[in-house]
Amino acid sequence: MSRRVPLPTAGAFTDQPRGFDLLSLPGLRRFLRWRYARLVFQIPLLVLAIFVIVDGLAGRQLAPRNVATTASWLHYRGLVVVALALIGNAFCAACPLMLTRGPANAVKRLLGRERRWPSWLRSKWLVIVLLAAILVSYEAFGLWASPWLTAWIVIAYFVGAFAIDVLFPAGTFCRYVCPLGNFNFAFASVSPTQIAAVDPEVCRSCEEKPCLHGRETYADPARARGEFAHVEPSRVVAFNGEGRFPGCETRLMVPTMTGSMDCTSCFNCVRACPYDNVGLVVRSPAREATTDAWRRRWGLPAVLLGVLLLWWGLLNAVQMVPPFFDAAAWLSSTLGIGREATLLALIFAAVTALGTAVSFAVSVAADRIGGKRTSPGRALLRWGYVHLVLAFGFWAAHYLFHFLTGAVSIVPVFQHFFEWRGFDVTPNWRLARLVPSAALFPLTAGIASAYALVAAWVAIRIAARDFGRRAALAMWPMLLFVVALAVAQVLILSLPMEMRGTILGPTS
Repeated sequence: MSRRVPLPTAGAFTDQPRGFDLLSLPGLRRFLRWRYARLVFQIPLLVLAIFVIVDGLAGRQLAPRNVATTASWLHYRGLVVVALALIGNAFCAACPLMLTRGPANAVKRLLGRERRWPSWLRSKWLVIVLLAAILVSYEAFGLWASPWLTAWIVIAYFVGAFAIDVLFPAGTFCRYVCPLGNFNFAFASVSPTQIAAVDPEVCRSCEEKPCLHGRETYADPARARGEFAHVEPSRVVAFNGEGRFPGCETRLMVPTMTGSMDCTSCFNCVRACPYDNVGLVVRSPAREATTDAWRRRWGLPAVLLGVLLLWWGLLNAVQMVPPFFDAAAWLSSTLGIGREATLLALIFAAVTALGTAVSFAVSVAADRIGGKRTSPGRALLRWGYVHLVLAFGFWAAHYLFHFLTGAVSIVPVFQHFFEWRGFDVTPNWRLARLVPSAALFPLTAGIASAYALVAAWVAIRIAARDFGRRAALAMWPMLLFVVALAVAQVLILSLPMEMRGTILGPTS
């Protein structure tokens, strides 16, 4: 069976980075072409998820001494931003939720029907709402301090992924529902790697497009089910076995990928490509932000997600410093709001509205000064990438602050897991900090400042790309915005911060 799809235009092929291909490193491509390569990374996170659920539900309900809260809110988040900054979307690649896909497909076959995901939900709007709900709940219900609630969130993730995979096409959960996955998608745009075609001409002559549709390879074509394109073993470069090799479940075709949004780094495309023509290419972290990669495929909702991540990231950190506690107490007294959850939701809504208004205003000002009388939406589509880079720098600095204050604490926490269940283990609670306290502010402020410089470079490149001789005028509103946000970020990082999830001294 051969599936023919229209060949992409030349522009779609040339709009990809041409840096060093990491898969050319010895043994890496061969490993990733192995059909069970992803499982090697998923199994450890599945085991960790089991520990989180067991300890969260039945363990000691003390956050710094429970695997659920420590592993989820301290270590996992810190390692996510490290991976995004150094490698790319590694944690979606190792996501254990996708291990529910096999059972979900079995149930789907029994039901004999697959629904189409509603067209009005095929955007990032639902993701924005769900991510906002998680961030509000994190503060309002103290998720970071509740092992029990954390365990139930993990269970809900598994149940949700399974249910959506049963009812809808594979990849629906990742692309349209998963808040954590879309957090990774958005910030993978600032990562130094991207999936790309090694030789564009090979993709141009490929008729089956297995990277998108998947392939079946059997010496006897009669064994093929007809679900994927059949490619004979003799045509497979670096033969990686007979069988079925799924394509991209989020509907990305390698030679047309201009960015990393929706790419789960599952490397299905690497395994499915019969010509061994898919690479993981090194690129500038600013490249995707300066090539307007999201406008054509994802549009305003995706860019708005990046903008909101900036304001939500600032609020997430501000809620842990002393001035916020004083301001929240004053606001509660002034408005007569006694319930903390209601007050925090109100503050979140206000910051979201005001921050978005500021972003629209600065973007429109840059366009108008540059001589373009565009709508606010089109202006934000142009300049929203600047916000995204700033957002990643601050989320990375904030998460690393907490991670570095308690990185080694995972050892005594696991020791305590077994001690709590009667094993002869003595936790070493002195293990906690990874770097000296004095180094935390220079390190985190340096990270935030470095990405602020990248954001300034992105603003300059966008201005030069779209405004010609008026570029020097158009860039200034955005550059001033970058400076103001960078100063605010450094000031927040300089304040004493609530040490959530860090190790405690000996208690009874």
